[in-house]
Amino acid sequence: MAGRRCAALAFVLGAMPLSLPAQQSPETVETIPVEPVEDHDRGPAAFDDVVVYGSALAEPRYSQDSAQAATKTETPIIETPQSVSVISAARLEDLGALTLQEALRYSAGVRAGAYGFDTRGDFAMIRGTEFAQYQDGLRMLFGSYNNVRPDVYTLEGVTIVRGPSSVLYGQGPSGGMVNLTSKRPRVVPQHELRAEYGSYERRQIALDSTGPLTESGSLAYRMVALARQSDTQVDFVENDRWLAAPSLRWVPFGWLRWTVLGHFQKDESGSSTAFLPWEGTVQPNRNGQVPTNRFVSEPDFDRYDTEQQAVTSLLEIDLGARWRFHQNLRYSDSSSVYRSMFPNIYTGDPYLLNPLRRDSVLRVTYVRDSDVQALTADQRVTGRWQWGPVANLLLAGVDITHVRANEVMGQLDPLRIIAQGQFNLYEPEYGSFIVPEATPQPELTTRQTGYYLQNQLGIGEHLVVLAGARFDTTSSEEEGAPKIEDEQTSLRGGLLYRFDAGFAPYVSYAESFEPVADYDAEGNPFEPVIGRQMEAGVKYQPPGAQTLLTAAWFDIEEENRLAPGPTPAEQIQLGEARVRGFEFEATSTWRERLDLIATYTRLVDAYSDEGPNADGQRIKKLPAIADEQASLFGRLRFGLFGMPGFSVGAGVRYTGAIPDESQTVEVPSTTLFDAMAAFESEHWRVAVNGTNLEDEVVLSACLERGDCFYGARRSVVGSVAYRF
Repeated sequence: MAGRRCAALAFVLGAMPLSLPAQQSPETVETIPVEPVEDHDRGPAAFDDVVVYGSALAEPRYSQDSAQAATKTETPIIETPQSVSVISAARLEDLGALTLQEALRYSAGVRAGAYGFDTRGDFAMIRGTEFAQYQDGLRMLFGSYNNVRPDVYTLEGVTIVRGPSSVLYGQGPSGGMVNLTSKRPRVVPQHELRAEYGSYERRQIALDSTGPLTESGSLAYRMVALARQSDTQVDFVENDRWLAAPSLRWVPFGWLRWTVLGHFQKDESGSSTAFLPWEGTVQPNRNGQVPTNRFVSEPDFDRYDTEQQAVTSLLEIDLGARWRFHQNLRYSDSSSVYRSMFPNIYTGDPYLLNPLRRDSVLRVTYVRDSDVQALTADQRVTGRWQWGPVANLLLAGVDITHVRANEVMGQLDPLRIIAQGQFNLYEPEYGSFIVPEATPQPELTTRQTGYYLQNQLGIGEHLVVLAGARFDTTSSEEEGAPKIEDEQTSLRGGLLYRFDAGFAPYVSYAESFEPVADYDAEGNPFEPVIGRQMEAGVKYQPPGAQTLLTAAWFDIEEENRLAPGPTPAEQIQLGEARVRGFEFEATSTWRERLDLIATYTRLVDAYSDEGPNADGQRIKKLPAIADEQASLFGRLRFGLFGMPGFSVGAGVRYTGAIPDESQTVEVPSTTLFDAMAAFESEHWRVAVNGTNLEDEVVLSACLERGDCFYGARRSVVGSVAYRF
């Protein structure tokens, strides 16, 4: 028994990710009690406890070596024939990211905040497409405006996998996916109390506590909790949150590890997105520019409140002979209450501004309440074996998704919109509105089952070959309507050669498949979105250096791409879309004191036709896509007055001009500046983070249908953390 307990504890210690300050002197990491062992000849033999010492050498804060989300195996990034980035917990902290959208800002190929400042979700784009959001390897979002936003404080890190990932994950867009890794229990006790105060009266307190529950360390816990009250840059819109994320890890034997994650979250907010007209935003208006704080809904009516309860099980079993079994399982119950009003600036009577299109608008009143239950599971086995000079890493799995959604929806008809009266965008008067009658929608049930197989071959010491295939069956069934069923086979392949000097050129091909459980304005079901990508690139990781450089060229073709419809409540389906481009990303730690991130993205082609129902095929720009982006962030660590632990950082983000789909209007290019300063000791961390320091008024995008979106204004947040 003693041997089993020590082996299990050693396994946990070896697997857990230690995060220790740089340039720290050696310290005691853990004391392992050794139990007496019975010797039949000499009686009990007593041993002293084994004290394990460790020296926490400077670790790379930004350059990570592995990303399991890309292959579902422990394959180093340098050997993965695909563009992958890992945003570590340290990088999240340095950037002062308050949302996932902000965490993605300094990443190649990613346009964070594509549709402006929005309290409802994280609407970033990867390679010109919306991304699929996963957490701990399982899809987290189903549908729109019915889920809570993830909180960065609950995360160990974020992985960006660019390009199609359908072979491993099933339905998803062609541009890429983002996988969030939750904080998990650790054997070494670590505790943090944190307080924040910042712009727009942001007040937040948080707790993060972890450690063993048993003497042997076979059972460990973690509790992450926070409470926040905050206003936003938009009048009458709050951003309040209450969250608790308890978790347990059980390692009874060296061959079994089971982690259970709980997540309970409640958000209270409102409509920060105003859907403002071209006149007064991207085009001149006799009254000037519409203020960025303008609230176009009603204070006594507007709400965007969400709740979620979720339980996730992560099971890992070592089957022996270099085979492992993994099962990830989650059940989530999400609900939302959505009440909003937005300007009627779209085509057709009465969707017009006043005759001069200058100051007053009619407003749509919109009601949507959602309740979504989702069960997701992913079971897979991995095995390793050697055939002469060929090393095989086989992955085989099956995943299932079962989602049930219920909604109550309502919207004013045109005559009642007129009766509601006009709203002045420059001198608003609130209190005149009509609540639409909301009616229950038919229950929607969607199912997906996917079977996938992947093999990674290491030929000799340099050549890596990856091949994978998947077969999906999906169904969507709405009460009172015929069932919609689809089948799809997805393929993936890659070739990479790793030179001893650290260079690794690669080529890859991948496909995506995304069923759409929705209908167009005429009630016709949308077709599945099909994507294909070719990618060629090179990675460079100098031996022994804390540096990773990736350059990639990609060519994506999509069929049946979704795009914004004639009003915010509608979507349309395009025919064919194409996105081609180049990306570069570098992360490095120089002389253990300077951490750097540099990115550049260039899209040379991002167009589509108007879709299968259009009169003729006309080439159009894809919405909200910048042809060029670049960013640079650096953090310098230093000592002051004989005290180590100080650091300062600064960043710059450039986004090129963005035309609407018809190229009638153009959002101007922007250059924004960020900064941070921090002091860190054994027990304390005090920091200040600022974004958009010049408080630039930014337009994130304008759409052909006539509306524009403001980006985030300046935000400064101070934090104090006590660690013990």
